[in-house]
Amino acid sequence: MLYCSPDRTTDELIDVIASEPKIVKYIDLPLQHSCDAVLKRMLRRGNSTLIAGLLKRLRERIPGVIIRTTMIAGLPGETEEEFEHLCNFVRDQAFERLGCFAYSQEDETPAGRMPDQVEESLRRRRADTIMEIQMGIAADIARASEGRTLEVLCEGYDAEMQCYAGRSYMDTPNIDTKVYFTGEKNLEPGRFVMVEITGADGYDLTGEQVNRL
Repeated sequence: MLYCSPDRTTDELIDVIASEPKIVKYIDLPLQHSCDAVLKRMLRRGNSTLIAGLLKRLRERIPGVIIRTTMIAGLPGETEEEFEHLCNFVRDQAFERLGCFAYSQEDETPAGRMPDQVEESLRRRRADTIMEIQMGIAADIARASEGRTLEVLCEGYDAEMQCYAGRSYMDTPNIDTKVYFTGEKNLEPGRFVMVEITGADGYDLTGEQVNRL
């Protein structure tokens, strides 16, 4: 489930995700920020109360759900206090997947015409700070995966890593991490296999095939 609008992610939709085995327990919510004043300047629907309540319901009602989000740092007028609010929000929520981008001023856009444009170097530093926070969270999540057995879609042999590479339900193609694993000889891309996670390599997981599906 990608690009879900927080204000349109209803309880009914949450129940369908939770109960339907054909739906991967992964939801992408591009929240952009946590501070009400910044969300208002972004013209985003909803507020921090709605966001916090939605995240709580998702985690309570969909066991093992993976939540991905994106943030923007350095929107015009973003104060130090508003940025610190975002930092604390990212720490507290501990998103399984998160990307943060520095605001980019574009001509002929409402934000591009706003006063109080944040200096470009500061925007980048703020985005880097968010990603540093997230790197620590991601490392903790990867370590916590050790010992789990995950269903992995094999995408082929990775010559550089000298093993197979694939994705679990936690990994969107071309965006998220991979699972690198050893397995049976001549394992074909497109096969689902069970992989016991034995370690982590940065954001990525490592493991070994334990049986065939």
